[in-house]
Amino acid sequence: MSIRLAQAHNLPPGFPDLRNAALAEGWKLLRVLEEDWNSGTLRFDAAGEGLFAVWRDDTLAGMVGLSVDPYADQKLIARLRRLYVAPPHRGLGLGRALVEAAVQAAEEHGFRMLRVRAPAVARPFYEACGFLPAVMRSATHIRPL
Repeated sequence: MSIRLAQAHNLPPGFPDLRNAALAEGWKLLRVLEEDWNSGTLRFDAAGEGLFAVWRDDTLAGMVGLSVDPYADQKLIARLRRLYVAPPHRGLGLGRALVEAAVQAAEEHGFRMLRVRAPAVARPFYEACGFLPAVMRSATHIRPL
């Protein structure tokens, strides 16, 4: 098994299969990511932003986006978006690797905090990644940087 992590400048090869895997589980997050990407609404290309992808062998196994948080009143707050790892690749640390790549990029850019709005099933994962539960409408968890 080989694992590669890279910051993407386009939707990566294999994205349709990853999107379809998410849809098969009832998750629309990658379809929304694709719609936002294609419309130009969110390309993860502003200063400090990025789209991160991880491959296992030659298969795109997961992705996450890092953006300026549009719900924050400060520019130094970032947001994790659309984290997804396909079922055959879970439990190998790929989700954590994606989060840590985004955290590192956020720190290097000078962001002071990361926020995420996670579904209930993902909340223990984020807490294991160092996020703290938050009580706010726009985020379920925060991670001070």
